[in-house]
Amino acid sequence: MDPRFGAELRRLRESRGLSLRQLAAAVNHGKSLVHQLETGRTRPTVVVASRLDEVLQADGVLSRLVVDAPDGGERLAYVAEHPRRLDPAAVRVLAGLLAGYRSLEDAIGSGPVLAPVRVQLDTVVSLLRDAPLDMRPQVVDVAAQWAQFAGWLGIAAGDDRAASSWHGRALQWASEVGNADLIATVLSFQGHQAEECGRVPAMIGLSRAARRDQTVNAALRAYCLGQEARGLAMAGACFADVVACLSEAIDVAAEAVESPLSPWGYWYTPAFFAVQQGIVWRYLGEADSRANDRAVELLSAGVAAIGEGAGGADWYGRQLIHLAVAQGQAGDRTSARDTLASAERIALATSSR
Repeated sequence: MDPRFGAELRRLRESRGLSLRQLAAAVNHGKSLVHQLETGRTRPTVVVASRLDEVLQADGVLSRLVVDAPDGGERLAYVAEHPRRLDPAAVRVLAGLLAGYRSLEDAIGSGPVLAPVRVQLDTVVSLLRDAPLDMRPQVVDVAAQWAQFAGWLGIAAGDDRAASSWHGRALQWASEVGNADLIATVLSFQGHQAEECGRVPAMIGLSRAARRDQTVNAALRAYCLGQEARGLAMAGACFADVVACLSEAIDVAAEAVESPLSPWGYWYTPAFFAVQQGIVWRYLGEADSRANDRAVELLSAGVAAIGEGAGGADWYGRQLIHLAVAQGQAGDRTSARDTLASAERIALATSSR
């Protein structure tokens, strides 16, 4: 964490004319926590920092101070100037920084992290170009992870060209080091990108390609099966085919509970899979009330659990919209309006398209 966090928090609080007690009440925490954060006695989490950013209208300033560690920044600056001195510790800094940005995006949405991630990507690409031969595999692997994240941010921002470019690099680099899980992840996100662009057949085909390798992490294969099932439902495939694919996804997701998650697949949780399955049922629910009842059940449980840790992300708002559609299909217009209002608040807060 940047040691400037406490001073910046105090400056922002005072510039807004808030007392410690008033700010604490606004973020639903005790007065003592805000005081400890300002004096550096307590380390803030990304979630707490993002909530403070929201109340203080700080545009993600505090959250970025939590993610950007100055000691790591100094090390990266040094190896950027002296790429032949690149070592495993610097690669670990890059991996840790990426994990921080992933958490930050979960908390505040993709918009505020786009610019700093692009700056870091310039460093990663530069290091990759000049890395010593013995360090290249490690740098290529972490570069592929950064590129995959950049591809996702491109999707979230509606920048199809940037998403395609970074996904292409990620696929190349992951293939170079033989990272099967990351290759499958990139293919699955290319499938999601195809969905966003209305290319449903490509979405289905890429989802199938992503799960073809049976050595790939079970949680990732479950995600790909769920995405394939959603594509089939969107394409109007027969009910039995969609349910068969979804049933396989559920079985593989159950297997995944015992498997460790990759650093870039940390969101493959039971709550996430409940939402993914619920979205499939909501498409089927357009013509089948029992399917829609299942959609409401799964989506309600899933978004409630996910909202505890990522309730500010734009992608979470999209999940809420699926729930609202299912509630509307069930004739529960009041709940649908309330859910859409929650999604709208996220859209406005994150400037999400």
